[in-house]
Amino acid sequence: MTKSVRNWSYGRLVFAAGMLLCCLLFSAPATARGAGEEAASWSLSAYAGAVTTTRFNEIVRLEADPRGSYVAALAAGRTVLRHEPFARWEAEVQLARHWGKQHHWETNAALLLRWTRFPWDDYLSTTIAIGVGPSWAWRTPALERERHKRTSRRLAFMPFEITAGPPGRSEWEAFFRVHHRSGAFDLFSRGGGSNFIAAGFRRFL
Repeated sequence: MTKSVRNWSYGRLVFAAGMLLCCLLFSAPATARGAGEEAASWSLSAYAGAVTTTRFNEIVRLEADPRGSYVAALAAGRTVLRHEPFARWEAEVQLARHWGKQHHWETNAALLLRWTRFPWDDYLSTTIAIGVGPSWAWRTPALERERHKRTSRRLAFMPFEITAGPPGRSEWEAFFRVHHRSGAFDLFSRGGGSNFIAAGFRRFL
């Protein structure tokens, strides 16, 4: 078996394992640790954004170069484990649509770790989250094929998010998100990806 075939088979295995993990997390009973435990919460999110040619670390440093292609996504999320009062684990599945310089659907799932405690929460409730999971493009993304020598419909989905909302337990929050697809250091696939800078709203159920 050649090295490329082994990498391809390993990438498919990791991708399938990621999808299975997200499905199990959505169906498993939720747990909480620490004082002030509360039941798991579900959420619905919607966001839209534009592609940028800058890298993930450059976007985090507020360096961006938006181009004429866009994404919109609808997502369902569930808190699966709480570490009160500082953090929680969440599972998310979503369906995204691309338009502009590329036209295709995209399905993503991720496990996110969210930090929920900041000194200014009495004035502005803030969280930061980062996640990883499988991403499947329904056709090879044109921009990824254009920018990289090789890409894949099967990549890693690695969102980074900052939220802001009213203090206390609000049913709504706004968020800024980096919608990132990549091979995750060849863990999911050997191929280049893309970054989208997006903003949206979330409703807790």
